[in-house]
Amino acid sequence: MLVAEVQVCIEAHAMLSQRTKVIVAVSGGADSMALLYALFQLRSVYNLTLVVAHVNHQLRGEEAERDALFVEQQAAQLGLSFYQTRVDVKTLQRSARMSLQHAARQMRYQFFQTLCQRLGATRVALGHTADDQAETFLMRVLRGSGPTGLAGIPAVRLPFIRPLIAVSRHTIHAYLQAKSLPWVEDSSNAHPVYLRNRIRLDLLPKLQRYNPQLVRRLNELADMLRADSQVLEQQVETWAVQTLGWQESNRAELQRGLFATAPIAIQRRLLRRLIETLSSAPEAVNFRHIEDLRQFILAASHGRRCALPGQILAEHHTGTVLLWNVCRTPTVPDALALPVPGEVAIGALAIRLIADIVEKPHSLGATPQEAFLDLERIVPPLQVRFRQPGDRFYPLGAPGSKKLQDFFTDSRIPRAERPYVPLVVSAGEIVWVVGYRIADPCKLRPETRRVLRLQCRALHRASAHPDVS
Repeated sequence: MLVAEVQVCIEAHAMLSQRTKVIVAVSGGADSMALLYALFQLRSVYNLTLVVAHVNHQLRGEEAERDALFVEQQAAQLGLSFYQTRVDVKTLQRSARMSLQHAARQMRYQFFQTLCQRLGATRVALGHTADDQAETFLMRVLRGSGPTGLAGIPAVRLPFIRPLIAVSRHTIHAYLQAKSLPWVEDSSNAHPVYLRNRIRLDLLPKLQRYNPQLVRRLNELADMLRADSQVLEQQVETWAVQTLGWQESNRAELQRGLFATAPIAIQRRLLRRLIETLSSAPEAVNFRHIEDLRQFILAASHGRRCALPGQILAEHHTGTVLLWNVCRTPTVPDALALPVPGEVAIGALAIRLIADIVEKPHSLGATPQEAFLDLERIVPPLQVRFRQPGDRFYPLGAPGSKKLQDFFTDSRIPRAERPYVPLVVSAGEIVWVVGYRIADPCKLRPETRRVLRLQCRALHRASAHPDVS
């Protein structure tokens, strides 16, 4: 019966195609052993090439060594290739300040993905069951989670597949016992210190007294929420294109007016997506944090800031809200030479500045990322640097010079952005605050004969331009 259920799950989620090389993650426990033997029985149906992989987390001493040897022996009996690794989970836990379970999962998945590339495998089969899905649902309810979190464990997230995700643990044990197939017990599964263990051993059995079909019902609910989330996420993608002025790994700009017109459900999901990209600890950001941030964005107040867990700050700007991770701020270079003509890349900001000599335009029509200067008033080579104490600037149209800091304030440039505004300098004088204003002494005049054009463009990683930062 189990093998038939596994095949139904494989077909329902299009997990496998013909002649697929599959890495089977085997811990030695009942679930992973059932997975291994079920796929072994189905290997001729799909012409599968199976490989057994085992991760020793080095957390249970001799018991962990016993498990590794057991899995190796089982693979040998089936005539399958076997690969294993030992990982130092505790070191990662301490250095990354994450839970032991999170650290173990991260190292485990990294090993499987590396092995995939090494062996040319396209699938990694994991042994999560319907009971695991129910436990995950309850665990996220207790910790606090939104619809996406309650959608639980996906059946497929390539290269990972979960052929047992619809199979109950009762069916798994019945299959192993009927076939006289061995497995090993992980003693840590009985430790009440872990929330999942307490749910499995205590909470779930108590709830099943009210509904013996609870595992099935929770799986159905998770499945419905997952389908609903997929539809909403498609809408979030559309809104993200409209509302995000730009987004990088460490910061993003949100168009406040457009964000305010989105439905509340889209607003919350869009913010959750941003937090997961920007935050150092997205799991620490709960519904209340998202809601506080949402209300902060909607309440226009220039210059105000909002802090969230995971080192996230948000700041109001005119018509926009800037979000950034204070721990991921890029390191900008001290100064770079910009030849005329020529260009220079600033890898930390993913931009390049281009200088060339052009004919005098009939009408400027310059964009914020383009500037035209009187070449006769420029002393090449130019320099590109960032703000320094005491910087002054002669803004175009102003009667005299002003402190660069005052110019930033008057231009309503967010404080978080100011250290990353490039400055083009000629003979020690700022001639262009990139993206904002040129210096008045360098503007084009009726008598101007030669024109320097400066441009700021995105740095395409595939281009031949070197990253010199």
